[in-house]
Amino acid sequence: MEVIIIEDEILLAEELQKELAAIDPSIRVVKQLSNVADSVEWLSHNTCDLIFSDIELTDGLSFSIFKTLDITIPVVFTTAYNQYAIKAFETNSIGYLLKPLESNDLRKVLDKFRLHQLSKPTINQLMDQLTGIQPVAPASRYLNRLILTMGNIQKPVSVDEIVYFMADDRYLFAITQGGKKYYYDATLAQLENELNPDLFFRANRRYFINKHFVNEIKTISRSRLVITMTEEVSDEIVVSYSRSKEFKEWIVS
Repeated sequence: MEVIIIEDEILLAEELQKELAAIDPSIRVVKQLSNVADSVEWLSHNTCDLIFSDIELTDGLSFSIFKTLDITIPVVFTTAYNQYAIKAFETNSIGYLLKPLESNDLRKVLDKFRLHQLSKPTINQLMDQLTGIQPVAPASRYLNRLILTMGNIQKPVSVDEIVYFMADDRYLFAITQGGKKYYYDATLAQLENELNPDLFFRANRRYFINKHFVNEIKTISRSRLVITMTEEVSDEIVVSYSRSKEFKEWIVS
């Protein structure tokens, strides 16, 4: 497992590296970074399996790294403060650990990461796909209906009626046909596990969109894409250059 550590206190970064090695000798820390700018630069050209990141860095909050880059690498946030917990889980966060870090907490978050990895297709499944062998499909693990909330009313809604999901600083909303806006008690990261990826696509850190309601696709500077939906969106839905190819393959599949 290849890991990077984003931490502006060198001693804490080294201590974390030693602790990870003691827990699992197969973990290899491939890079230590200490600020937002260097992290953005490194992650623009490199990748890893897991990120451990402090939140308050010398040149700003580490959230801006994941706002700038549209990456899907799981993140474990490490911080001395608990007020960032909600914001942390709007990213690809799989853990939020308070300093000083405890070995037991690190073990738990690493176990969670491994379970996350196991949920991906196995090598045998991939080989079956390549050779044309189609095993009997199990019952879908994806949700077909969600319980959405508007005021004091809760309503079961088919996912086929949801045009897109939008995350703001604190909440997640579902916009349905007709432009109705409902609250949904989850995060975008949870939605990626709950909904069929053939139907929904994580356009960026704010939007999760339904294929059937994509109206127009416009290419803008740096080969990014602006997506127009059939229902009004409060701001532009932009797909980064790094994910534009994936989006185009998804929309025609």
